[in-house]
Amino acid sequence: MRIGIVRTAASPCQCAQSLAKGLEVLGQESVLADSEEIEFRASELARECDLVIDHTDTFRGRGLFRPLVRLLLEMEGARIVGSDSRACFLADDKIAAKTRLGENGISVPPGIVIRAAGERIPAWLKPPLVLKPAFEHMSRGLGMAGSEDQARAMASDLLQRLKQPILAEMYIPGRELAVSLLDGPGGLEVLPPLEWQFEKTDAGVLTEAFKLKDVAGERRDARQADLSPPMRDELEGLSHRAFRALGLRDYARFDLRLSPGGTFFFLEANTTPSLEPMEALSLSARWAGLDYPGLVERMLSAALHRFGGVRRREEKKVRVGLPTGPVELRVPEGVHFPPPSSIDLAGLLDVKEGERVLELGCGTGLLSIAAAKLGARQVVATDLDPQALMGTEQNVWANGVEKQIEVRAGSWYDALEGAAGTGEKERFEVIIATPPQTPGPNPFGPRYGGWDGTRHLAAVIEGATRFLEPNRGRLWLLAISLANPAALLKKLHEHFSEVSVVKETDRGFTAGEYESIAPGLFDHFLSLRSYGQAEFKEAGGGKYVFRNLFICAAGVKKG
Repeated sequence: MRIGIVRTAASPCQCAQSLAKGLEVLGQESVLADSEEIEFRASELARECDLVIDHTDTFRGRGLFRPLVRLLLEMEGARIVGSDSRACFLADDKIAAKTRLGENGISVPPGIVIRAAGERIPAWLKPPLVLKPAFEHMSRGLGMAGSEDQARAMASDLLQRLKQPILAEMYIPGRELAVSLLDGPGGLEVLPPLEWQFEKTDAGVLTEAFKLKDVAGERRDARQADLSPPMRDELEGLSHRAFRALGLRDYARFDLRLSPGGTFFFLEANTTPSLEPMEALSLSARWAGLDYPGLVERMLSAALHRFGGVRRREEKKVRVGLPTGPVELRVPEGVHFPPPSSIDLAGLLDVKEGERVLELGCGTGLLSIAAAKLGARQVVATDLDPQALMGTEQNVWANGVEKQIEVRAGSWYDALEGAAGTGEKERFEVIIATPPQTPGPNPFGPRYGGWDGTRHLAAVIEGATRFLEPNRGRLWLLAISLANPAALLKKLHEHFSEVSVVKETDRGFTAGEYESIAPGLFDHFLSLRSYGQAEFKEAGGGKYVFRNLFICAAGVKKG
């Protein structure tokens, strides 16, 4: 597998390097990317990596923007290890997360939100107080105030510097715990909790300076928390509830305080806990019997389980035998693999030496290459999909017909000279089209062809009369009998003097095949058939058959 790792370029954290080494031990390839270049690299990571671990601490210098990195990756289709961007936005907003946890019966420190300098601190909120910015991480800006005046001064300074709301919370004395959760084959597991050991010189809370301390060898400021079985059970139940309340996935860490009275107070959630070997998540995993590579493997496995396994990105290859010889095709991911009907059409084309040919919706370029092999002087291949255009270009060169075929981007005839109604029109002896034509009550995807399936077919026919050579031009269409064949043939006869169904083949299908595309689609087919607007028949055993119609129309009628 190939795993993408997104890191904050300016961060001193060595998580990315540790992850890369762990992946190397597992025999996996890693690709590093800086968060500040994510707008340029999100597509690459989504396309080239099976999974992406986003370990961004800040984006554009602010913790508030950190979830945007994950959102940009998701928008490109990246498969994220860990929580999705929506959960990150919630967890990273300390105000919203605290509210959500409280609503779910989880104790959080009492406090207020300060949004303006000089804001009054209520009498019930007694110092010492913990002040922290609403959207920062790694304890940036966190501090202790021993008096109300000091709290107001600290809040005013933070508001001015960080430009975000400030939480002022009651300081909870007691034990500081880090509780890590990790999904696995047996479900979500609460790993043995870690307890931080403060020295006399420490502030008594996890400040930024505490978290940035260099650790050489074994940590002396952390140990496995010693909890009684009832306390451990309660902590596990609360942690599970908090994980679900925030919509987290795969792994996370909660920072807690266990008060002298025995109450667990959840301070905050971390969707990107440090992944360095001597930090809380890794230490807790070690106490649970997982070494560092084992921890990384569990994280990847949890994500793969959600996504249904490893993504297969390899280009498909196909060798098509045509009367003019074999054609080798590479089919990029996301491009429709040429069906048998397109291969049949490639063998029927009547392109003559020296003719100009237009293919509308070229896909892999099979029909354009077939026309060139038959001796076409020039072939214009058009499509809207960049992947299809690049794939066609690659296949054109691989089959040695690059001098004959020109690939253009455009919808139907828009890519042609004269399409806008100005200037002289391009003319062709042959136009080839296999447009989307699956009928449906509403748009459902790239195969949608309108209510009765003839929307794009009609556009192809009407445009063909403008761009075909009047005397010798031919239109080749591949149509399906689901798409109102009676109306299609009527329209063809309106625009051409000669219309011939050169060949018909059967195409079997099931109701489930189309119901998986859009619920209610098969019922729509049945409705169209009852009105004579679709033709298909039962084949027994829950199977049905429609017909592929290979149509050639010639003799353009003058309007």
